[in-house]
Amino acid sequence: MATASAPAMYHVPAPGATRCRTFAPVIKTSAPCVVASPARPPYLASGARVSSRFRASAAVHKVKLVGPDGEENEVEVPEDTYILEAAESAGLELPFSCRAGSCSTCAGKLASGEVDQSEGSFLDEAQMAEGYVLTCIAYPKADCVIYTHKEEEVH
Repeated sequence: MATASAPAMYHVPAPGATRCRTFAPVIKTSAPCVVASPARPPYLASGARVSSRFRASAAVHKVKLVGPDGEENEVEVPEDTYILEAAESAGLELPFSCRAGSCSTCAGKLASGEVDQSEGSFLDEAQMAEGYVLTCIAYPKADCVIYTHKEEEVH
């Protein structure tokens, strides 16, 4: 997952002082050197703090997984997380084997919604057009309903 950090901005706190670079070989100035400190962006002027663990978050979609017996489980899945991974994190047991989109063990059928499964290589265009998805490499792009355990139907 990508992380974002704010760029460092520096200012000289004392008026009329000269900025100095510690890596400069020779500093020719008669003014005393003042160590710069990071400037506080305007949105932090009120004393708010930003965590050093700040991460941009992805959109989250509700994915309803319907098992072969009709049991329904709904999980919230970020757009940058595989559906299988989120289901396992929620304590659900779904079939899988390769985790690379090169087999059909984790196949499901998309009843509604949209997924990105561009990382897969097993399903052909016709199968994807019929709604088959590989949960091990599928990212949700909208709220979805997926019928799981469809490996036999894919063959």
